[in-house]
Amino acid sequence: MTTAVEKVNGVGPKTTKYLKTKRVTTVEALIKFGVEKLALAPGFSFGRAEAVMQKAMKLVGVSAVASSRIRKKKPSSKPKSKLVAKDKKEKKGNKEKNNKDKKNKKNKKDKKKSK
Repeated sequence: MTTAVEKVNGVGPKTTKYLKTKRVTTVEALIKFGVEKLALAPGFSFGRAEAVMQKAMKLVGVSAVASSRIRKKKPSSKPKSKLVAKDKKEKKGNKEKNNKDKKNKKNKKDKKKSK
């Protein structure tokens, strides 16, 4: 038995339209779609996506054991590697160095003009 995705509390017309573009038209397909992908829908946060997913699972009677397999961790906002953080530091350092170089050139020009 399939249930239309519109039956889930928290899924309105705009979300339904978005989900149709992703070929998600049933509650069962929504559960397989996952929390992380649902959180990318317009107007959704990770928390809202989790709440809607819980309602969807309750609607079709998915057990708590199965729901724990479907639930994903919240994406981290931290850099994924140390290299990314290192690159950001280097960019900042290079910018500061360029600013110092510009000031030194300006000071040299000013000294020549004053002589």
